[in-house]
Amino acid sequence: MNSKSTSLYHAFTSILFAVFLVSCSSNSEATLNAPENHSSVKAEKSSIPEEIKDVLSKSTCLGCHKMKTKLIGPSYSEIATRGYSEEEIIELIKNPDPKNWPDYPPMAPITWVAEKELATIASWIKSLENAE
Repeated sequence: MNSKSTSLYHAFTSILFAVFLVSCSSNSEATLNAPENHSSVKAEKSSIPEEIKDVLSKSTCLGCHKMKTKLIGPSYSEIATRGYSEEEIIELIKNPDPKNWPDYPPMAPITWVAEKELATIASWIKSLENAE
């Protein structure tokens, strides 16, 4: 396989895995969490603005990342604490570097997301840097 085929393969398998996780987690979350946990689940979901949530969903980011808790990848809040610039965030989405996050599985390159949407995601993550 050449590098382009390998990248496409990783992107495709990442999408499939993310879709699988999202479909499983949305059904199991309501049935597996104890009632006292439902408010925290709702709070976490609502802490991502709707317009950002739409971009993250369309880009498959929510399959691996949550607002404040580890899923497969680091939380958005944890990413924000690293102090990356918006340009660095965009580059790390398009060309992830596993050495930056050694405690997590390597992320596949996300190359299908439009630059405008990448900028929206990066700007929002950067805005979390000084939150809380």
